[in-house]
Amino acid sequence: MKASVVERFNRTLKNDMWKLFTLQGSYRWIDSLPRLLSNYNRRRHRTIRMRPADVTPTVAEQLLRTGYTPNWTTEIFRIAKVQRTNPVMYLLKDVRGEAIAGGFYKHELLRVSNPDVYLVEKVLRKRGNRAFVKWLGMDSSHNSWIDKASVL
Repeated sequence: MKASVVERFNRTLKNDMWKLFTLQGSYRWIDSLPRLLSNYNRRRHRTIRMRPADVTPTVAEQLLRTGYTPNWTTEIFRIAKVQRTNPVMYLLKDVRGEAIAGGFYKHELLRVSNPDVYLVEKVLRKRGNRAFVKWLGMDSSHNSWIDKASVL
């Protein structure tokens, strides 16, 4: 699992600590840690374009909303064609058989263990023993009626 934001923080803190060690001529860091963290939080950060100390709850919510978009989907695709190029590319189709634009490399794909199991994001309507559902990770064009008994 990657944690690039934390790794970057660790690298910056370590760099600041070594500057301090050189300046004071010792490796004592415990007493200096609050000051190092305060300096870090008062420094402008390129990724958020502001100082962490200036972040308010409203700004934090906006940063989190725009700052993270997953580069994966829970939608399940099938391989429509293997292009024997170098490197090999895969053309995909969705569960309805519609082609997905572009080609994908092997490292961009993940084999699913239960391709016939889908997660329900939300039940939109109920009628008798049936439910109209929105599937997790799929757009509204995939919404469908299912038997309530088939929902776990």
